[in-house]
Amino acid sequence: MGFLKTLRGLFNRRKPISPNPLYEIALTHIQKDIHESPHDCIQQLSEASKKKILQEIHTVTETLWQASDRVLANREGLLESMLHQVDCEIFMIEPGHKLSGFHGISGELKDFLPEFAKKRIDTGELDWKQKTSPTQDEAYTLVCGKWLRANHYCKIFNEIRMYLKDYHSNQERDWFFPLQCASAAFAEYHFRKECGLTQIIDGARALQYGSFLEIVSKGHKDPLEEWETTYQEIFPLHFSSYAESRKGKD
Repeated sequence: MGFLKTLRGLFNRRKPISPNPLYEIALTHIQKDIHESPHDCIQQLSEASKKKILQEIHTVTETLWQASDRVLANREGLLESMLHQVDCEIFMIEPGHKLSGFHGISGELKDFLPEFAKKRIDTGELDWKQKTSPTQDEAYTLVCGKWLRANHYCKIFNEIRMYLKDYHSNQERDWFFPLQCASAAFAEYHFRKECGLTQIIDGARALQYGSFLEIVSKGHKDPLEEWETTYQEIFPLHFSSYAESRKGKD
């Protein structure tokens, strides 16, 4: 991922060295997502690989902690990890998935996994031992591994976001899940465009969803409200399976 390079480039002013609670937050998730993971590809990691992950996380959290604007720095990391996550996640969405039902997310891309994986292999983004296209199962394994890494970082950045109080006090108005929906719809639009598939949203709507990412990156205190004010509409979150599952619980 390139978010660490981005963070280093964006923030030249540093705060005085002080204890870093962000690393402790990250360690909690490392324990759950690496040492207690149910996924085979994580369980099979060598101790050297786990140590490398710890070192990487320490560097990332230290960069965030020393940034002149921690909230904005964390958002940059969250945005990049989110984009990597949904880039894979749109091929894993089935009925009942929390993103299913959101306008712009079809849940019908699973059959295109080998094609997606092959494109990422050709660009060197995924490692593959053969020149032939991977099978459906092989593609799922490759893409799942990429998704797990991105999801791992996304969880860490989101927990840091909570620590930095970069959230809405009303859970129903918080911007994290709308960001995930908008990012996934934006990713699916571009995959369909790249492969010549029938679109389920038009280009104007895709740009509106894409602007949610820009609003977050610019540091607006309430990205959801800013998006709704800009487009004079309520963000269509109520169509998602997640929103349906939350009815009557908050």
